[in-house]
Amino acid sequence: MKKFLIAVIFIFFISGCGRKTPEIEFIKKVNADDKRFKGEWVYKSQIAGQFTYSVRTRIRIGVDGKRFYIFAKWTEANLPEERRDEKWVYDGKILWQIIPSEKRVNYIKVREFKRGPFWKIPERISPFPPPKKIMREEKIAGRDCIIFQVKGKYGKGDVKITYWIDKEKNLLLKKEHILERDGDVVVRECYECEYIEFDPVFEEGTFKVDIPHDWVKVKKIYLDCELLKTKF
Repeated sequence: MKKFLIAVIFIFFISGCGRKTPEIEFIKKVNADDKRFKGEWVYKSQIAGQFTYSVRTRIRIGVDGKRFYIFAKWTEANLPEERRDEKWVYDGKILWQIIPSEKRVNYIKVREFKRGPFWKIPERISPFPPPKKIMREEKIAGRDCIIFQVKGKYGKGDVKITYWIDKEKNLLLKKEHILERDGDVVVRECYECEYIEFDPVFEEGTFKVDIPHDWVKVKKIYLDCELLKTKF
């Protein structure tokens, strides 16, 4: 009988751990590759020692299901050696990095982006629980948004991560990460949509990369793009 009870408790524990919460189910809906849109985002940040909360990167994106393009420009708020332009295209199978200044295209076959691009939400960031809906709404880029948020401690710091999700389209339009210690900002950063167009008509070839004959084409084992790695 004792062994039977232990087995029942074990099965109950395992099934409980595997149960998806309503918050995670909603995040899966937000992250689903069933959306078509294009728009302009900015990445803003402030770290310890900086006195301004500045636009570091301006980003134009277009998304059609799994396919997307990203055109990003690092602004004058960055150090001169950190300023650059980046162009990325994903056709659903291959991720392309386009480098006009070097007349070069790097590429790699990609099945999925495990950490997710910046317009998606991590299901959970350890050691914090999944974010929960809070009882207020705001507008981002003129769109009504519901808000999800998670708070917690990290070391001696206070963490707050907030997500603004388009109420009608279930698309993430803004996310913000704040880490404070003793009331002082250690890290504050966000991605925020400034313009959005839903269900645009993409021209044929939008997600196709035509390589000029005098450019170099290089197959890579790994391509690093911080815009394709959701950190918060």
